[in-house]
Amino acid sequence: MNMNIAGFLFDLDGVFCIEDKPLPGSIETLDYLNNHNIPYRFLTNTTTKSRLDLFNKLIKLDFPVNKNHIISASYAGVLKLRELGSPTCELILKEASKNDYSEFTIDNNNPEYIVIGDLNRDWTFDIMNKIFNKVLNGSKILALHKGKYFRVSEGLQIDSGAFIKGIEYATSTDSIVVGKPESNFFDIAVQDINIEKENLVMVGDDIINDIGGAQSCGIKSVLVQTGKYRQDLIEKSNIHPDLVIPSIYHILELLN
Repeated sequence: MNMNIAGFLFDLDGVFCIEDKPLPGSIETLDYLNNHNIPYRFLTNTTTKSRLDLFNKLIKLDFPVNKNHIISASYAGVLKLRELGSPTCELILKEASKNDYSEFTIDNNNPEYIVIGDLNRDWTFDIMNKIFNKVLNGSKILALHKGKYFRVSEGLQIDSGAFIKGIEYATSTDSIVVGKPESNFFDIAVQDINIEKENLVMVGDDIINDIGGAQSCGIKSVLVQTGKYRQDLIEKSNIHPDLVIPSIYHILELLN
């Protein structure tokens, strides 16, 4: 792999931390990047926290970062709603992440758009059935992402994409999707970090969202063997990362 690295795009969960626990070498990696003025952004599909709450979480974990390092799917949802003319919306989100959407008019009866993130264990039949009926009546879905699964301390956990796909199937409609692996999400990060794609590297643990998404945009990709990484799932995929490394700390070897 020919590396000419000027900056990094990083997944967060499963790469730097799992839930509220930093992974080995994560803080040291960020210290090195900061000390050598190497730009990076966290490109995360996390939707259970607002951008500010996510930043506060990283600070509590002693990650030497600032808020501008974070580009979340929730933030991308805000940008998309602005692009759509700030329509009325209903928020199917955790309470903490609703703070990102304070500028919009909330309509829980007949919204123009239903913004859907991850509810973790709070998904219920009633929630899905209400969304189903509103979509049949003309509401559109803005999906912050359609991830399949993610890593928690107990193992792998089903993600919001399964619920969104079920509603799409039942209503014969498609959602607007803004998070990884959508090219527009990567374009937001590229514009923000202001580095040419050929000089960026995406590092993640998700073969579809991180690796496939980056490669479809012309960005080199590195898969870490932490988080949701599973060899059997990688072998079933037709996506091939440019490089596989054991953990985030090993990216320093690429720079040296």
